[in-house]
Amino acid sequence: MSTQYDAIGANYDLFCDLSIQQIIHAAMMDHLGLIVQSKRILELACRTGFYTSEMLHMGASHVTAVDISSAMVPAAQIKIPVEMKDHVTFCTADCAQSSMWNEVHLRGQEGTFDMVVAAWFLNHAETREEIRRMFENKYLALKPGGVLIALTVNAPIIDSLQPNDPLSPRETHLGSVYDVIGIDEGGYKMPLSSVGMGENDIKFEFYFLQEEVHSQAAAEAGMGQLEWNVVFLGEEHLQMQVSRALSFIRARNC
Repeated sequence: MSTQYDAIGANYDLFCDLSIQQIIHAAMMDHLGLIVQSKRILELACRTGFYTSEMLHMGASHVTAVDISSAMVPAAQIKIPVEMKDHVTFCTADCAQSSMWNEVHLRGQEGTFDMVVAAWFLNHAETREEIRRMFENKYLALKPGGVLIALTVNAPIIDSLQPNDPLSPRETHLGSVYDVIGIDEGGYKMPLSSVGMGENDIKFEFYFLQEEVHSQAAAEAGMGQLEWNVVFLGEEHLQMQVSRALSFIRARNC
């Protein structure tokens, strides 16, 4: 995961400007805006800092933003206004490994966060073991009663996929397209390609593991039951193309 995002770097901001990504951002912000006020938040896979900045503007007391890519973190840092810099800490670490907690800014921070936010992080787990480690880090981060909010693909869509089937052919005009290129343990390997960015078009690969795999991994890590919330927007044509494919996962630390 690190190598492909290092190559993308700040161009990820251009990808975030695509229509489909703006739709996703709007839905995510509606969801987060209700609960981030005065919260101490750990953000996993912050990339170039879009949600980092937005959560600070919505009143989060502090955001610790972590990404595996050394090219992404500097791009995220420059998005933060000077007056908010005391309310954010950026770290470069592998969020899927327990060694994340050895990073200097994370050492001793287990159990101190009100929320964990992870947008497009779980879908980089290639195996059951890897997604279990991801959930373990989230569990370790949260205070008792703390909340996890994650953005990933909608589980029923995962369960219905077949190799070589396009996941979202109707999204092409909104800026991105997915394909299924292989079956892996408990799910599918997927490439995503941007459309319409010209020489800046980007492509990266990730994995969609099935709902049962998510639920089992979360339980083994000590998390409470996962609650899957499908993304719905007000406009019918956007619902048809987007809400089928995306879900928020919410869980509370026991």
